[in-house]
Amino acid sequence: LKVVKQCCGTDGVEPQYIKEEVLPHFFKHFWNHRMALDRRNYRQLVDTTVEIANKVGAAEIINRIVDDLKDENEQYRKMVMETIEKIMANLGAADIDSRLEEQLIDGILYAFQEQTTEDMVMLNGFGTIVNALGKRVKPYLPQICGTILWRLNNKSAKVRQQAADLISRIAVVMKTCQEEKLMGHLGVVLYEYLGEEYPEVLGSILGALKGIVNVIGMHKMTPPIKDLLPRLTPILKNRHEKV
Repeated sequence: LKVVKQCCGTDGVEPQYIKEEVLPHFFKHFWNHRMALDRRNYRQLVDTTVEIANKVGAAEIINRIVDDLKDENEQYRKMVMETIEKIMANLGAADIDSRLEEQLIDGILYAFQEQTTEDMVMLNGFGTIVNALGKRVKPYLPQICGTILWRLNNKSAKVRQQAADLISRIAVVMKTCQEEKLMGHLGVVLYEYLGEEYPEVLGSILGALKGIVNVIGMHKMTPPIKDLLPRLTPILKNRHEKV
């Protein structure tokens, strides 16, 4: 993998050659569940795939793995998500067409909702991909926010926390898409959850509210700041660092 990465990164190796001669074998032999289970292989495979994308373009690689965001194996889904996240952080979304964009949103929603482990891969991936797509996310925002609202009500504290964390990741994009009304609705819902008993979750809810206030502004905030402050004041006594 390291050798493939170095070779694909050199100037003499043409993108066309990589597409025709390297990629079919590369995906057939390396992109499997076994690789995702071993930490070192996982890391190196992600790095090598990202390096190849720098040469052949984001869409060329993402097209081949996007459907695996719905794979039944969670560790494998994580490897796919992390690879796509790094590629889009590097290269943006310019060469991603509308079909691939749909598959991406569908895939990241699935992967985010199906996660059982407590790490940041899905959250980071979701945030980066949505931010890279920017204004193009607008038609999907109601669905994304529906998922978030549904999960804010979950009985698992971790699920609630991740849902709130996702709001702070995508608040800027919602502003870019001029979805003030949707953000106002989220603000009202978050306000109602300020009685959250788990400090880790409460911290994330406060972070989400802060994210919304930051982009919407004090004057347009719903609920209005004058209602928000009396609810926040007693929370100041909470000793938990995150809160």
